[in-house]
Amino acid sequence: MKRRLKPGSRAKLILLLFVPSTLFVFFVIQIAKEYTLGFLRETQNEALAGMSSQVTHLISIYNNEITFNMLEMEQTIKQEGGAGDGLSSAMRTAVQIRSDFVRGVVYIRRDGAITGYPQNFWGNFSQKEERLVREQAEASGGVFTWSDTIRSDIGRTGAFGPTSIVTKTVFDEGGQPSGYLAFLVDLSAFLERSAAFAGSYDTQTLLYDSDDKLIDYIWASPSGGYKGFIAESNVETLPQALRFFREKGIYHSVSSMGTNLKWKVIVVGDVNKLESRFKPLGKIAWSLLLFGLVGFLGIYVTVSWWFTRPIMALTKGIRKVARGDLEAKVEVKQKDELGELANQFNQMTRKISELVTGLQRTEEAKRESDMQVLLSQINPHFLYNTLNTIDIMIDVGSKRDLHEMMGVLCRLLKYSLDGDPQPPLEEELRYAGDYLHIQSVRYGNRFNFRIDPAPPELARMPVPKLVLQPIVENAVFHGLHALEGRKGELVVSVRSEAKGVVVYVRDNGVGIPPERLERLRQALRDGGDPASGRGIGMLNVHRRIGLHFGERYGLSVNSEPGIGTTIAIQLPRQEAGGRRAANE
Repeated sequence: MKRRLKPGSRAKLILLLFVPSTLFVFFVIQIAKEYTLGFLRETQNEALAGMSSQVTHLISIYNNEITFNMLEMEQTIKQEGGAGDGLSSAMRTAVQIRSDFVRGVVYIRRDGAITGYPQNFWGNFSQKEERLVREQAEASGGVFTWSDTIRSDIGRTGAFGPTSIVTKTVFDEGGQPSGYLAFLVDLSAFLERSAAFAGSYDTQTLLYDSDDKLIDYIWASPSGGYKGFIAESNVETLPQALRFFREKGIYHSVSSMGTNLKWKVIVVGDVNKLESRFKPLGKIAWSLLLFGLVGFLGIYVTVSWWFTRPIMALTKGIRKVARGDLEAKVEVKQKDELGELANQFNQMTRKISELVTGLQRTEEAKRESDMQVLLSQINPHFLYNTLNTIDIMIDVGSKRDLHEMMGVLCRLLKYSLDGDPQPPLEEELRYAGDYLHIQSVRYGNRFNFRIDPAPPELARMPVPKLVLQPIVENAVFHGLHALEGRKGELVVSVRSEAKGVVVYVRDNGVGIPPERLERLRQALRDGGDPASGRGIGMLNVHRRIGLHFGERYGLSVNSEPGIGTTIAIQLPRQEAGGRRAANE
């Protein structure tokens, strides 16, 4: 009978110590690997989304720059009548300044004369391309319009690169079309200037037009060079590309532009290459297990402890940052690559936290400064004069008028102290009416005023607080107060127009002299000092409206000396809650 072999005490001890610890370390490594890969996928999806948004944002900026250059050139055309050395010089300057993506400029007069830069391209301007510029500009009705993608040998990539013609109809001083202005934009360079790069893995940025057709794409890699890890035949249209990405499990993010371009951007990341760097963790676990089998338990434990602790610390730190804790710090005392990685991670989170805090403080300070400056110009003197008027009414006025005056003042103070930064339009109109009532009493009813109620669909529309009072105050003090020979009239009305909501403030006062009116209009356009105390309140309101809604909104002034002044306050149509209306 054969003798059965039994493990000795040493073998049992090795098994009892090694097997559980080996399994434990193996599973810990596997869990850390899976969690890290999962978090990596999540963060990379967010990173791709951020990159696609960045691309659309940069394209919008460059679109605005082109628009600004075309507006400047339109002024030059109006000054020179569509010909002359000044126009050619302006075209050459525009192309040189935007040489990275603007390849040419052309102006076609109504009589068919063509002025362009560079001349070796526009000199051979074909009837087909000239017809494209004319038809596109006429169809747009004076709006900046981008053509569908065309192929032109003037582009960066050589023969027949993707380009687009941006057109605008130029009108003379009489409002009649005088010609057509066009910029030729190299879309390949346009996309290359706007494309984002992740830095640690390959990315491919694809640009689609308003019809979801591929315009161009660009590939970037940390190793340099050029190649595309996605074939163009798979992404010729946006629906085809999205279907291909879903089927292949490719990381991607889509971002649409809300400007007149209506383009879409897809940023695709080869995150699988980044994930492949974590695959050796499984092999390390098996290697440690094999070392343990031959007696290197101590080495196994040491190596396991040496590597897993900093990895887990980094994982916890990344998890805290993902939850929004930008103050999270990773404590790794090792002086090797893992320690350096932890130090760089800590520096990154600190810089991000400082940037976020700085941006928040800057925006808050800007809003607070604008509001405080405006309020400080409205409240002190007005309150003093109102109280002085009430004091006089106590001695010579009727009790009914005194009660009415006190009630109006209470409403004004309550409205001023209300913390709502965007009250309904009807409340702002009521506040302006109360203010005018006090001023009318103060000046002995030297002027009449009328506040027309807002249309029902606009009554609850939110507007910036105290946007109307400085305008009517300006009309009273500078327009009606100095009026002699007739009684002043002031009317406030609200109209819904195609360009938005317009509040009109009209008076029959002394008006504004032409020179001062031009300085005031220039200050409203440039945001500068109107060089006169008369326009400070209007400039403040204009700046606040632009800060809230953009440069297309604000004030405009029309005035005739001896007849009166009309101030138009242009606002976007908004729904309750501050959301822009769908057509805005």
